[in-house]
Amino acid sequence: ETERNLRRLGIFRSVRLDTLTRGDSLIVDVTTRDSWSTQPIFSFSFSGGTLTGRIGLSEKNLFGSGNRARIAYRKGVDRNALELDARFRRLFGSQIDVEGLYFGLSDGDIGEWYVGDPWRSAEDRREIGLGGDYSNRRIPQYRVFSATQTDTTFYRYRGFGQGLSLGVATVARSGRYVRLGVQGAVRNDRFLFETDTASVLAPPDSVKGWIGGFVESRSDRFEVFQYLNGFSREDVNLSPYVSAGIRIAPSGFGYDRDGIGLAGGVGTGARTGPVFLRLDLRANALFTSAGVDSGRVVLNLSAAAKPARKHAILVGAFGGILENPPPGSEFDLGFDRAPRSYHPHSFVGTRAVSGTVEYRWYIWDALLGLFGLGVAGFVDYAGAWYPDQDARWGGNVGLGLRTGSARGSGASTGRIDFGYRFGPDAADSDGGRWALSLG
Repeated sequence: ETERNLRRLGIFRSVRLDTLTRGDSLIVDVTTRDSWSTQPIFSFSFSGGTLTGRIGLSEKNLFGSGNRARIAYRKGVDRNALELDARFRRLFGSQIDVEGLYFGLSDGDIGEWYVGDPWRSAEDRREIGLGGDYSNRRIPQYRVFSATQTDTTFYRYRGFGQGLSLGVATVARSGRYVRLGVQGAVRNDRFLFETDTASVLAPPDSVKGWIGGFVESRSDRFEVFQYLNGFSREDVNLSPYVSAGIRIAPSGFGYDRDGIGLAGGVGTGARTGPVFLRLDLRANALFTSAGVDSGRVVLNLSAAAKPARKHAILVGAFGGILENPPPGSEFDLGFDRAPRSYHPHSFVGTRAVSGTVEYRWYIWDALLGLFGLGVAGFVDYAGAWYPDQDARWGGNVGLGLRTGSARGSGASTGRIDFGYRFGPDAADSDGGRWALSLG
C-alpha cells in the first residue's frame, strides 16, 4: 500500500519498497526514481474533421511539497476554456487537504472546491470533507437520428451545490476496511431554454436538499503491471467491494413529493496467470409515490492479457441505462470514446452499449531518449439511443501508433489511429468511411 500511495502522488517514475532485518532491527528501504514534475501540457484529439486539445503547464511537486498546480487552455468540442487547478495536501503540516478548480469557459464559468481530511489509506479511521461547485454555462442536449439529421436543444444552466460528508471505519487494517458515515447536501439548479423546441421540455427550477448515509467494505487486491496501459509500472485494482447508500429527500427539502434515494455498487476482479478480469456494477435511483423519479444503472467490464512482456491485449465493455437525467448528462459516444473513428456526438442517448478490443506492442521504451513508441490494432463497436428512437450502431477497425513518456510518472499513451468505419450508421454525410483519429 505504501508503494501504491507513493506512485499515486504522480512525482515518481518508479517506487520499490523492501524490508530487511539487522540484529533486532527491522529496516524499511524505499527506492524511488523521480519523474519530471514540471511538465508541459500538450494534448489533442482529432477525428471526423474535429480538433480538440489542451496546452499549458503542470507542476506536480510544487516547491518540493508534493502539491499540484496547473494552468492550461482547452479547446473543446462545444466550448473553449481556461483551466486553473491546485491541490494542497496536509496544509501547513495539518491533516487538512484543500483543492480548487476553475474553468473560465467561452460560454460561462465552472468552479469546484474541497476542504477536508480524506481517506488516505485502508488504515484510516475517519474522514470529513466539505465540497461544492458552481456553474453558469450553456448546456447542449443532443438528439441524433442519422448522420445527417440531428436536433440540439440549448439550455442556460446556473447551479450551486454544497455537501458535507463524515465517515468512520469500524474495520481499518492493512488490506481491508469497513466504512460508514453520514452525508448531506443542498443544491440550487436552474435550467432556461436558449432556443425553443417542441420535442423537449425544460426541467423546472429547483432548490433541493437531502440527508443520508453510506456503508462500504473492501478487501485490497492489487496487481502491478508494466506495458499494459502505458510504458510505466501501474497498479491494477482487482479489489472486491460492496457499497450501499440511502438518501432521504422529503418534500420539505424542495422536492415535488417525498422521496427516497438508493445507491449501491458491487465489484470484483481476478487474475489467472497473464490474464485478469474486472467487473463493476453501480446503480442509483430516486423513488417517490409516483415511481422512479430518476436513476442510473451502469455495468463496466475490463479485461487484459499479457501474452509477452511488451505485449498487451486490452478489452473493455460497458452498458448503461439512464432515467430522466439532467440535460447534457446523457451518454455521448464517439470521438474520444469508442468508437473512436466517429465525429463528436455521433451516438447520444439514455441507453448505451460499447465494446473495444485492442492489441498493443510496446516496441521502444525511450526512442531518442525521449519517448516510447509502439503499435496497436483495434476494433470498437457501440451504440446509443433514446427510448423513443431506434438504436443507432457503428464500429471501426484499424491500426495505429502508441506513444508515451520515458520520463513520466503514469501509465498512459498517446495514439494515432487510422480506422475504417462499419455498421448501419457508419457512413459520413459524404459517404466516407475511412478516418484518421488522434488522442
